[in-house]
Parts: sequence; structure tokens; C-alpha cells
Amino acid sequence: MRTHQAIDMAQRRSVSLQARRSRQTSGLLRFPDSSSTAIVPVSHGTMQQEQNRTRDSAMEYTKNAQYCALKLPAVPNILRSKNDGSFTGFIDSATESALLLTPTSAYVWKYSSPDHLPTAISFPISNASGAQPLGVLVSPCAGSTEPGLVLVNPTTGQLTYWDAVGGALAEGLLHRKKGMETTIPLYQSETLEYLQNIEPAGVILATSSGRFVLVALHDGAGRPGVACTAMRGAGTGLWSNIVGFVRMGSTRRDVVAMKPGKLLGRGERMVATANTRGAVTIWHCSRTGDYRLVFEMDLREQLVTSIAGVYPQAETTFRVHDIEMLPDDDTMGLLLSSFTYDEDDEEKIYYVLFTAYFDPVDFRIMSAHRITCYTMHSTRPPRLLLPSPGYTAFIVLSNAVVLLDTVLKPKSDQNLSTPFKWEDVIRFKPEIELMSAGTEDMSQINGQVTRHAGIVVVARGAGVIRIERFEDESGGSVVRSSADVITSKLEQAVYYGFIDENPLDFGKVKEVGYDINDIETAIGVVSDEIFNGTSLYIQVDETMTCLRLRCQALGRLAEHLSLIFPSLSAEIRYQVLFKLEKCEAAKNIYGLWFASAASVSRSGMLVEVISDMTQGSGSVDSFFRDDVSKIGDFITAFSNKSLVRARTASGHRNIMLQHVREANDFLLTVLSSSADVIRSLYKEPVFKLSHAWGITEPWTSTFDVLNSLSKQFEVTKTVCTSLWEVSDNADEEIAINLRDLCDQLVGLAESLCRAYEERISFCEATESRREQAENLKRAYAEQRPGWLKPLLAFGCAEKAFQLGERHRDFRTLAEMCREEKVQLDKISDEASRVAQENLAMRTKYYFDTYGYEFAQTLYQYYIDAGYTSELFVAFPAYREYLERFLSDGKYDRVAWIHDIQTGDFISTGMKLANVAEKMEDTLSNKRLQLSIAKLCLISASVGGAQVEDDVTYINEQLDKIDRLEEEDFSVNEVMED
Repeated sequence: MRTHQAIDMAQRRSVSLQARRSRQTSGLLRFPDSSSTAIVPVSHGTMQQEQNRTRDSAMEYTKNAQYCALKLPAVPNILRSKNDGSFTGFIDSATESALLLTPTSAYVWKYSSPDHLPTAISFPISNASGAQPLGVLVSPCAGSTEPGLVLVNPTTGQLTYWDAVGGALAEGLLHRKKGMETTIPLYQSETLEYLQNIEPAGVILATSSGRFVLVALHDGAGRPGVACTAMRGAGTGLWSNIVGFVRMGSTRRDVVAMKPGKLLGRGERMVATANTRGAVTIWHCSRTGDYRLVFEMDLREQLVTSIAGVYPQAETTFRVHDIEMLPDDDTMGLLLSSFTYDEDDEEKIYYVLFTAYFDPVDFRIMSAHRITCYTMHSTRPPRLLLPSPGYTAFIVLSNAVVLLDTVLKPKSDQNLSTPFKWEDVIRFKPEIELMSAGTEDMSQINGQVTRHAGIVVVARGAGVIRIERFEDESGGSVVRSSADVITSKLEQAVYYGFIDENPLDFGKVKEVGYDINDIETAIGVVSDEIFNGTSLYIQVDETMTCLRLRCQALGRLAEHLSLIFPSLSAEIRYQVLFKLEKCEAAKNIYGLWFASAASVSRSGMLVEVISDMTQGSGSVDSFFRDDVSKIGDFITAFSNKSLVRARTASGHRNIMLQHVREANDFLLTVLSSSADVIRSLYKEPVFKLSHAWGITEPWTSTFDVLNSLSKQFEVTKTVCTSLWEVSDNADEEIAINLRDLCDQLVGLAESLCRAYEERISFCEATESRREQAENLKRAYAEQRPGWLKPLLAFGCAEKAFQLGERHRDFRTLAEMCREEKVQLDKISDEASRVAQENLAMRTKYYFDTYGYEFAQTLYQYYIDAGYTSELFVAFPAYREYLERFLSDGKYDRVAWIHDIQTGDFISTGMKLANVAEKMEDTLSNKRLQLSIAKLCLISASVGGAQVEDDVTYINEQLDKIDRLEEEDFSVNEVMED
């Protein structure tokens, strides 16, 4: 609920969101539309009209309650190419322009342009050394909207300034204006390493030896002109030069960041620098060339010590990457650092963001926050950006952008020790590289936010992307749990991860190491919101579209989970699967009954059922939008209603047929066309649930569903029988109804088999339900022939055999094969001869495919049914199966006949003797069995001592029978007397 409220607040803040809603069509998901919430109307000028066009052309790559990532339409050809060369860049939010530099060329374009192929100014750079040039965009000159450009050759020190980028193209590198070029003197082997725009003071450079150079681009009167000043920062005179030289070698080498800070006055600005060791300097610079060092300190020891209690190994690999001063603050700032950490035998990069109070007398570290959502190495220097008002820090890495709340100056009720409230990461696919980024401050008009604070990123392989952070209107009172973060990630993956050409990677949540319980909680929240239609990402008015989008979203969630979380419990996987099945069933039912051309021919029975279930308080649309979870109860209610209707209309055949067919349509749509189809696509292929069952009862095989299917099958069979009896003299309508009903009968039989097998499997999974499973097995075995064999009578023999094969019902297959043969033997035409050959081939296929498992079932059937004589001659090619079956000893009563046929008289005698001794009760039968056994043994061509002993034993048994008969005779005479 908190997530919903936050999203709602973020959406209400932007006027453009309302405009976008009005433009959306019912067939589209809300989230990936082609509009932006980054810019909203603030005036009626030409600039705002262009911004509106940009908004309409942008595409959301992802969005949640905290932030949004937008692809801006303007992508120059240089970003579209697969050039793997060296690039550096610069973003100027004041003019909404971007600069991209290669060793030989410069490209400048307006990144806010609504054109997909923007006009880009490009020109060659004279660069004999081949070194990567340094460059920045600067403010336009008076009366112009075109940014200026500063280019520096890092090896020669040559600096060129154009007050308009168009001038660089028009004038060429051989015709520069006087006073717009200078050369920064460099020592031997010294190079320029860093260039930063610090307007209005000009630009600042850092050299490899640790020198800083301030370059003013305008004179005191504001006229363009280039003037350089070496910044020593230790006073004047010989001693200051010596001190400055010493500091160059310690605190000012290896500069990684030079960031503009607070504006101090007209033409003056604060600048903060940091090197990789952790030495920080803060300067006040003026465009007149004046400067003043206000803070200089090597902070490495203090920074490392502050985290040593938790990470004692950080010191060896600790390094600083960037610095940012809080907006309009001259003492509070942020430092981005990292160190290498071995976690579970895997080397990871731990990024730490320090909040510090940069006072030369009272320096303090206010907080240290380790980034937990990202631990990968960055191939480009990590950059820290802090757009105004400074509530959110953006950390730009080569393949990701981390967003996190900052600790700001304390209010009366806030303590500086407050931990960071929230962090998240936007990951990019491996082939995407973030080359440059710049800030865009939040803007307001009359207290209304017209642009959220954010950054603009230039990415190789993805173009220009704006990432904006929504304001937290809760005032930080909402604490976001791990489950909340995972929920947001899952939503983004579901609603944005399947957009073609989306450069974002939504599949790395598992790297963070969230607790599996939090993950499954988040999955439950996301799937429930989709299933119940409460997700703010799917808010459409048309019911069919809403159901279709829910199915799409649940399917995407299922696919995403199978890729990212393969170790989820069976229970949570079944929950998502069942929700998808029910949504699919609701969509198909609604489509057939209310959104198709055939829906006009439906009776009002379904509407009545919905009215009964909602006690008359809900409409059809509200039921399918809000009560999809009741689809299981819907089956029972609709089936019962149809049976009542069919009985009531028994005297009106057409009406009764309509009710029966409509009820069958409903059941088969829900179970066969929806649940079974989804299960075949997702249960094993996606969720890997071939054998495991959760604790949640499968909704498609409850006892109510089993009863509904059984009743509907019997009703349909009865109607088919009545129609079949008059089908020879029936009209075309009856023939059509019979054909449709027979097809439905096949579907019902299949649904019954599936439902019973599913229920048995579910019950077997738990010890407490094992007895129930055994009862169901017996019921299934008893009833299944009654579902398959009637199909033969209605001309659906092929379907009947297919069902028997699919469900491995060998007994029914054997029975149907013989019954078919008996029927075919009564006919002597060519068609019957062909059918007999096909039946023989089918039986052979069963023997060859299923082997002895089928053979023993068939033999048992023949013995049970009294077809013993056929048993010994029907399948001569598989005699070895028969001999194996008869060798069990349980079938000696008939097995001796097979032995006689094969000439094995000794085996015949032994089996008959065994039957006489163990299986016969009457003396007369015993005598007969023993007499035949004796005859067989005497007739055996191969005798021996054992046979003689067996014959002797039989004679003794016969004598015993004689005595018993004489005793019985004497007793009978006495009783008669």
C-alpha cells in the first residue's frame, strides 16, 4: 500500500502524466508508453514547445515510486555506431547540450531535441600526439543560446575557447579569433589530466605533477578573453612557492575530481578537488584570476579509520573517486570511495559514500554509508553527481547508476547521524557503456515541480538517458524494507524488462543476496497486485484488455522468476502458476461469453450465476475485474446451474441441448483451453515443477471440480446416447449437435483423467493425505473405463485410444482393442478389412512400445473375461511375454493348456498336480486334474527318476481320493438308513 501511495504522489506531481493518461489506448500497458514525465509546461515560448515535443518522443525504460529512466529521442549517429574507440563527454544542462570527444573529432548536439536524428555539430581536431583531448561546454555569450566550447590538448597545453560551438565549425582550426587561444606552460613530461567548468569563474585544470591552473574566459567587464593563472594556494613569496611545490607532490597529484560548488558572488565560485589518496582542497576562484585556498587536508587516515572497525582490510586498496559539495553549502560535502573486499571467495568492490564537514579547524566525518546494491568493478572512473536540492546522490559507473538518499544539514528534529534512508541501482546490459553524465537540477514554478532532480547520461549503445528522482513527500518517514526494494525490481522487470531494445538489465537482483523470505514475500505482493488488478502499472477501463494485460504480466513474472530465482520454493511457484491459470481462464470465459461475435447466442445462465455469487450486487465486468480469485467456485456454481436448467428443459430438446453444450463449453474453456494450456507451457518448462507439489491445493482438481466434471460427463453421455439412437433419420441440426456433443464428451473424459491424476499426485505428496490418494486411485481405476469406452460407441474410437495411451490405461486399451475386433469381425467389407489391419497394427504398437507392462495387463483381462482360448492363439509373435506371464504360478489352472500346445507334458503334469493340490476343492475335480497330470507325465518323451517319483506321488494322491470317496459313500449310506 505504501508503494501505491508513493507512486500515486509521484504521478500527481507531474502535469504531463495526466496528459499521457488521456492519450493511452486501451490496448497498451501504461508503463512503457512513449512519453516522459521529465519536463512539464512552464511557459508558452519556443523552448517549452520543444520540450513538450521531446516529452512526447521519449520512452520510459523503467519507472517506480522513487525514480524514472527515460530514453531521450535525440541520438546522433556517433552513438548509433558500434565504434569501440575512446570517448569522453560532457553534459551542459543549462543549454541542454552534450559534448562527445574522440582523439580526432568533437561532436556537439542538443540532447533535449525531439528529433530522433538531431543536428550535430562535428569537426576534426588537430591532434598529432593522438592523446584524448579534454573538453567542456561553457555558457553562451550574451544574446546567444548556443553553448561555448573549450578544448585542451593534454600534451601540448594548447587551449582553445570558442564562445559559440558553431564558430568552431565555421572558422575551422586555422582561423581562430584573436585572444581565444592560449598555451598552458607545462614542465617536461607533465600533462594535463583534468578539466572542469567552474563558471562564472571560468575553467580549472589539473596537471600530472599536481599543479592547478585557473583559466578565465571573460574579463572583468564580461567580454570573452582567455587568461591563465597558476594556483599555488600557499600565499606569496619564496616560502609560499616552496610550500606550494611540496603540496603539489603530496595532496594535489593524481586528481580524480574537481567539482564546482557554491556560487560566492558575481564572477566567483567555490571549487572542491580530491585525489585518489583522499587529499581534498577547497578553493574560492574568481574570473579575474584571483583565488584563495580555504581548505586543504589529507583525509586518507581519517576516512580509513572511520570504517576500520567493520572493514579492517580496507586500507590496502582504499581510494577516493569523486567529491561533491552540498548545494548552497560551503562546508558540507560528499566523498565517494571504494576498496576491494573478498566476500565468499569472490572479489568485490565495496563503494563507500562519506558525508563530511570540511572545516579546516574542525573537520568531521558525519556518516559513512557502504553501497549494498552494487559491488561490481567499473571500467570507467566512478562519478558522483548531486543535482539540486541535493536529496539524492547519483553514482555513475561504467555499467550502472546507483541512487541513494543523502544526509543533509540537520533541522530541529533531525540528527546528522541519521542513516541513509534508501538506495537502489539501475543496471545496464553488459554491452552498454556509460561514457559521460551531467546533472539537471530540480526546477519549480509557483511551488510546483516542473522538473525533477536528475542526471543525463550518454551511453554507448543506448543513446542519451535521463534518470530523475521523484521527491519523497513522506518526509523520510516511510522506511523501505528489503521486500519493498525487491518488489520494485520485480515490477520493473515485469513491466519494462520485455520492451524491445531496453538497455537496462533487470536480472541481477540475486547478486545482492536478499533473504529468500523477503524475495518470496515480494513475489507474493507483485503477483497478488497483478492478479487482483490493483497494480498501478495496469489501470485500463476495458475489461478484456485488463484481463489480457494481467495474463501477460503474470507470464512475464513467471519467466523472470525462472531465470533469476531458480531455487524458489515449490509453494510460491505454484501460487504464481495458479494465478496465471485463473487469469487465463477468466480472460477466455469473458472473451467467449461477452466479447466475441458468438456471445449473442449464449443464454443468460452465466450472468445469473454471477448474480447468485455476488448476491445481486456485482456486474459481469466487476466480477471479472475484481473476483478472478473465485473462478474455482464459479465452476461448481455454473455446473450446478446448468444441470438444473437441463432437467427443467428436458421436454424441450433444443433448449436442453443449448444448456448442456454451454455448460460443457464453460468447463472445457476453464480447464482444457486455459488451465491445462498454461500448465503445459509453464509448469515444467518455466517453473520446473514436474514432480514437486506445494501445500496449496490445485484449484483444477478439488472434489467439487471432480464432481462437477463427473456429473457433466454423465449428462452429456446420456444426451449423446439419445441423439445417437435417432441419428440415422435425424435432420442436419441434430447431426451437428451430436457431433459437437461427442467432441465435448471427449474433452470431458480427458479433463476427468487429468483432474484425477493431478489430485492423486497432490495427495501422495503429503503423508497425511496418502490414504486419500489410495482411495482416489481405486476410484480412478474403476471409473476410467466408463469415460473412455463410451467414446467407441459414438464414433470417437481414435480419441478414446489416444486418451488411453496418454494416461497409460492398459486395461481399457486391451478391452477396447478386443471390443473393436469383435465388432469388425461382424462386417466383411473392404473398409472392415482395412480397419482390422489397423487394429492389428495398433495392438502390435502397444506390445512393442509398452512391452511386458501392457502384455500382462492384456493377458489378465483375457483370463478375467473368460477368453482363455483366444489368449493362447491371438498373439503368437509375443509368446515369450505369455510364457513369462504364465510362469508366475498363479495361472496354472490355464497355463497347463499352453504347455500342452507347446508339447511340454512334464510341465503340464506338474501344473495340474499343483492345481489339484492347492486350487481345487471337490474330489471329482481333483481326480480329473491328477489323472490328466499322470497321463501327461507318462506321455513325456523324456522321463527319469523325478518323473517316476511324480507319477508315484500322483498315484498315492489318487488312492487317497479313492479312500475318501469310499468313506463319503459309507457315511451317505448310514445317513440314508
